[in-house]
Amino acid sequence: MKTEILLKKLEISNFKGLRSLVVSFNGKETVIQGDNGTGKTTILDAFLWCLFGKDHTDRSDSNFSIKTWDEEHKPILHLDHEVKATLLVNGDEVSLKRCYRERWGTGKNADKLMNHFTEYYKNDVKLDTKTSYDAEVSSIIPEGIFKMITSPTYFPRLSGEDQKEMLLRMVGDVTDADIAAGNKDFLELLKTLNGSSMIQFKKEITSKKRAINEELNGIPERIDEVNRSIPEEEDWKALEDELNDKKSKLSVIEKQIADRSNLVKAEYEARAEIQRKIGDKKIKRTNLENSIRAKATEANNKGLSAIRDLEWKISSHESSKDNISKQVEAWNLKLSDLNFEIVLMRAEYRDEYVKELTYPEGAFVCPTCKRPLEPEDIEAKQEELLKNFNLEKSNKLKAIQEKGKRLNDDLERLHKEKNELLQKVDAEESEILSLQEQKKSQEDSLPDAQNADDLINNNPEWGLLGREISDLESKLSDGMWEKEDGALTNDKHVLSDAIDGIKSRLSKKDIITRANQRIQQLEEQKVTANQALADLEHTEYTITEFQKSKDEELTKRINGLFKLVSFTFASEQLNGKDRINCTLWVNNAPYADANSAGKMNAGLDIINAICSVEGITAPIFIDNRESTNELIPTLSQIINLRVSDDKQMMIKSSGSEFVEL
Repeated sequence: MKTEILLKKLEISNFKGLRSLVVSFNGKETVIQGDNGTGKTTILDAFLWCLFGKDHTDRSDSNFSIKTWDEEHKPILHLDHEVKATLLVNGDEVSLKRCYRERWGTGKNADKLMNHFTEYYKNDVKLDTKTSYDAEVSSIIPEGIFKMITSPTYFPRLSGEDQKEMLLRMVGDVTDADIAAGNKDFLELLKTLNGSSMIQFKKEITSKKRAINEELNGIPERIDEVNRSIPEEEDWKALEDELNDKKSKLSVIEKQIADRSNLVKAEYEARAEIQRKIGDKKIKRTNLENSIRAKATEANNKGLSAIRDLEWKISSHESSKDNISKQVEAWNLKLSDLNFEIVLMRAEYRDEYVKELTYPEGAFVCPTCKRPLEPEDIEAKQEELLKNFNLEKSNKLKAIQEKGKRLNDDLERLHKEKNELLQKVDAEESEILSLQEQKKSQEDSLPDAQNADDLINNNPEWGLLGREISDLESKLSDGMWEKEDGALTNDKHVLSDAIDGIKSRLSKKDIITRANQRIQQLEEQKVTANQALADLEHTEYTITEFQKSKDEELTKRINGLFKLVSFTFASEQLNGKDRINCTLWVNNAPYADANSAGKMNAGLDIINAICSVEGITAPIFIDNRESTNELIPTLSQIINLRVSDDKQMMIKSSGSEFVEL
């Protein structure tokens, strides 16, 4: 559905330099002209401020002055600043008004300007908030679209990203499937993406390439490291022959040593049996000694154990008695505190009991008129005060009595608990005396320990075992160990050391083999990584070509919307990030190189395209209109602001003559 917005009337009061101005716009095109400083651009600012609270440079009203200034360059106070715009929206009249007002203090600050506030109206009905007003304006035309279709210079000033975003919105996006159709590489690329973002996939490729390049950069150094670790080659055949020869000689020597060892094996076994018997008899003799010593001190140890047990019990009961005595002391403190509290409570009861009523000052004076009460009122007041006094006194005495009962109950309970504790102390003392008597009886009847050494020396079995051990130890000293020949042992050590040295040198052969295998693996890894890198670069190239094809199709569709202008797009890297460089062309020349008329008509061409796509038109304000002789036809209302020699602003609508504003 198409929306046509026309500006019918603009009513300005105290806005910037314009004190009071009403501008009526009749027809599709209006010319407002006058000398510099007569207020032409102020009319544009007033219209933009009314709708959006901004001027033609996109500054909000907090960043430019709305007020009217006097000859001394001071703001003129006590003025309301208002702009009312009457629009025709598809023929229906809609009025919007924004008012900037002063807020003055009150009382002693009545002559002090406190701050400012803004009011908003639609169709002369005040709106509650700025948010509501903005919503009403946006329902007619969003601010972003309004700026693009009312100023020929606005769109060309946008960044490349913003321009491309709007152009893509105008033509709609081109699907990836449309671009890939008929191209094998493109179709394979979309299959690989499997619905993922092209940008994200490209980032993943970049990350993978970085990892592969790091891997490739590290492979030569790793190969060099392996090469440096490879030992020198030797005559491996000669070393193996030498090893076998020395192993053969070692086998002969070991056989000779084994033969000589068999000669002394029997003596070793006999000596071992004697040693075992000696050990058994020594253990038996030691166990017998321990048994005799235990029996010698058994009765004495048993008595000492009983005494120690009684001492432990006495100590335990004494500790229990001390703990209970400490509790009795704590209970005595509680009873003392409680008795003191009862004394205080009784004094409080006596003080309260003897209290009498005293009348407060002014009790019999009217609180309203401050005059003395009438006699009958005084008597009633006295009765009321006495009744309240007696009731309050009765309640306090009752509360004290109840508190006294609770304290007496607590006192009785504490006395009972204290007596129970004292009984426990007596029981503990009785038990301690009983245990001490048992201990003394046990000490008096303690038997003496026997002389264990005499019992051991006189034991016949212990003496017999000693003699048997001496006989067996004598047999051990009669024989001699058969010794190995020292020369054979020395030859064996020399051959063993030589064999170990040859094995160590032969192990270098395995090191060389493993090192060569590792180098081969690294070379194969390098080939694989290079192939993977080539595959990724091919995919990256395909993505670039795909995006290029898509951009070409989008460019074709975008440029089909315009008659005078065209666009080209180029992607460039800035600080490691992609940035779209969107270039606007006018008659095959960059927009920046076009003359004023070319730029103006280029802007109008863009506005016509946006209006067609969005289905909406709005008034176009063309500042410095004198710089352009002819404008291309537009779908929108045109308001020309033109510099002339007129000292007052003049206005002319289609088919009429200039009249003074």
